[in-house]
Amino acid sequence: MKSPCGSTAAEALERGCKFDITSFCWLHEECYDAKLSEGFDGIVIWERFRGPNMTQPHSHEQIMTEEHTDLYVNWEYHVRHCIAMWQKMHRAILGKGKAAIDSYIDEFHYTHHCNQLLSTRGAAFDNMNTIMAVKFPDYRME
Repeated sequence: MKSPCGSTAAEALERGCKFDITSFCWLHEECYDAKLSEGFDGIVIWERFRGPNMTQPHSHEQIMTEEHTDLYVNWEYHVRHCIAMWQKMHRAILGKGKAAIDSYIDEFHYTHHCNQLLSTRGAAFDNMNTIMAVKFPDYRME
């Protein structure tokens, strides 16, 4: 389905979409894996910041109003995000999650990106951050 959540937070909310903290995506019910998202929320301290120096905190409420859509997170969040996306794919394949996969994770380049990220050696995770963009992906069912 093309653009099931629109292209703004307001459209996504109006269409009944949910903001998934594991992927930083607004997802249609067909793609939103609540169990995975809730589990992620329970283990990850996911502070968000407006700048790379990570001194300007950004609240969950601000994401909902689209005050800023590109936010910085700590490196641990990024690593756990990659792991959660792989879990989401496997849960879908095994019939334990949602059958639909969003277009954010259904491309091989995403797997390659996470492989590169997780292969980073000798990195001081506390000293690293990364930018996460809020996304509005399509979805497909097979």
